[in-house]
Amino acid sequence: MIKFFRKIRQKLLSKNKFNTYLLYAIGEIVLVMIGILLALQVSNWNQDRKDRISERKLLDNIHRDFIQNKISFDSVKAINYRSLAALDGMIALFPLQRDSLKNATFWKYFSQIQDHTYNPYSGSIALVINSNSLQLIQDEDLQEYLVSWEDVLLDYQEEENLYYKMMNDHFWPYWREVLDYSGFDNEISLTGTSTVKFQNYIIDKRNYLRAIVKAIEEEPIENHINEIIRLTEPKE
Repeated sequence: MIKFFRKIRQKLLSKNKFNTYLLYAIGEIVLVMIGILLALQVSNWNQDRKDRISERKLLDNIHRDFIQNKISFDSVKAINYRSLAALDGMIALFPLQRDSLKNATFWKYFSQIQDHTYNPYSGSIALVINSNSLQLIQDEDLQEYLVSWEDVLLDYQEEENLYYKMMNDHFWPYWREVLDYSGFDNEISLTGTSTVKFQNYIIDKRNYLRAIVKAIEEEPIENHINEIIRLTEPKE
C-alpha cells in the first residue's frame, strides 16, 4: 500500500502537477489520521469491553456477599429485638426478693436471650479497594457506598464491642460468683438473684443492648447493605 501511494506521488511530481500533488498529500495525511483514529477507537472499545466484563465479575462477587450479609444482619437484628423484649420482661419482675415464682418467670425470659455479633464478609469490597479496581465501577453512588462501608460497619460494631466488654468484664464474672450453675443448690441462686447488684447488672445488660438496637434503627448500616445489593444487582 505504501509503495502504491509513493508511485502516485512520484507520477504527479514528474508531471509538474504540484497543486494536485499537494491536495493528494493532504488527503493521504487525512486518510492516515482516520486510520489511526479508527485503530484507537477499536482499541478503546475492546478495552472498555474487557473493563465491563471485569466490572461485572466484581459486582457479582459483592452482590453475592451482601445477600449473605443481609441474611446474617436480619438474623442478628431479630435476635437483638427478642433479647431486648425478654430483658424488659425480666426487669418488670424486679424486685425478685427470693420469690420462687418470679424467679421461675425470670429464668424463662432469660432462656430467650441470645448474644450474637454481626460479622459480615467484606472480602470482596476489600479486594476492590486494595487492588485499585474501584475505577472499574461506573456507578458513583455505588463507589461511595463501597468506600464508606468499613466506617459504617465499625460505627455499628462499636456498640456491640461496648456491650460485650461489659458482659465479659462485669456481668459474667459476677454471675459465676452468685449463681449455682449446676442447679443443685437453688437456695444459692435465689439469694444471688435477689441482690440489688444482680438486678443492676440485668438493667445494664438491657441498656447496652438497647444501644445496639438503637444503632440498628438509626445508623446507616442496614441502608448500606440494601443499597449495595440494589446497585450491584445484575441488569437484564
